Amino acid sequence: MRALLLILTLLPGASRAIADDEVTEARFRAAMNLPDRVALSYLDIECRPIDFARFAAGMREPGMTSKSIRSPDGRAATVFLHRRGGHECPSPYAAVTEMPAFDLVDLAGKRVTSASLRGKPTLMNFYFSTCIPCILEVGPLNHYAASRRDLNILAVTFDEPDEARAFVKRFGFQWRVVPGARDFLDRMVVNRYPMMALFDAQGRLLGMRAGGAKDELEAATVEPSLRRWVDGLLRTAAPPPRSAPTQGPASGAAGR
Repeated sequence: MRALLLILTLLPGASRAIADDEVTEARFRAAMNLPDRVALSYLDIECRPIDFARFAAGMREPGMTSKSIRSPDGRAATVFLHRRGGHECPSPYAAVTEMPAFDLVDLAGKRVTSASLRGKPTLMNFYFSTCIPCILEVGPLNHYAASRRDLNILAVTFDEPDEARAFVKRFGFQWRVVPGARDFLDRMVVNRYPMMALFDAQGRLLGMRAGGAKDELEAATVEPSLRRWVDGLLRTAAPPPRSAPTQGPASGAAGR
């Protein structure tokens, strides 16, 4: 029986098996949905650069998987060998400082782009449908979003539209949901769920934080904690108020 090379990307549900005699870099790119224009590099278990042949050979070792890191601009990707429970290679790319450009469609069929969000701060919730901590925070997030018309509110997931739609229906999620956003999530370097990201009105990243709740008691703290976090970041990022120009004495007032 032919051995199988199991290619695992960073996100859940993205595994794909490819027979040894079919393993080529082109097929690997296809499995990861990476076009040729994206520069692709590989690291070994010690985070040292290797070529694709050595990477493929490493993947045949028992217990070996791989994880991927995308650059924020989407022009490059690095895949590294990873053994479960072992250390992960650090990102070779600069930290995300602004919203990566994207052009997607929400569950209502309406186009949403990074450019269309400019003008108001944007709060994003990164989740997926089988994430229990994500499910437990749905109620508090709905309540929070209803009171924040001053923000763009988006829930972003790698789930395909049908799965995302079923989640919304089952749990009553009321945020604007953008499905099929795996590339955007990769470029945001989202490596745990749920996660929150807050951007200012110009698209600059103000902060990211882990979200979710492990039980209903903790779920009660989600909204007040989120409110403090968002308000604090927006207050800190706001430019200082412009002071009125200082006026000297009126002409001719001296000596009167």
